[in-house]
Amino acid sequence: MKNLDSLRNKIDRIDEKILNLIKKRLDLAKEIGRYKKESKLPLKDTKREKEILDKKIGVYKKIWKLIIEESKKVQK
Repeated sequence: MKNLDSLRNKIDRIDEKILNLIKKRLDLAKEIGRYKKESKLPLKDTKREKEILDKKIGVYKKIWKLIIEESKKVQK
């Protein structure tokens, strides 16, 4: 059995990758927000949100809801 520190270090590395990907996603959301403003499009896209969330289940759906909410905030 692997030791606890080794397992925790693996989680730390995964967490760092997750955070980097979320940052990249939010950066893209900012770009989308600028595009929507320039194109006079509504900020909220209920259809798109539903498409994303319909692919997720359980706890993953809750996490994605939070990510989507943050994405909408940075688009403003």
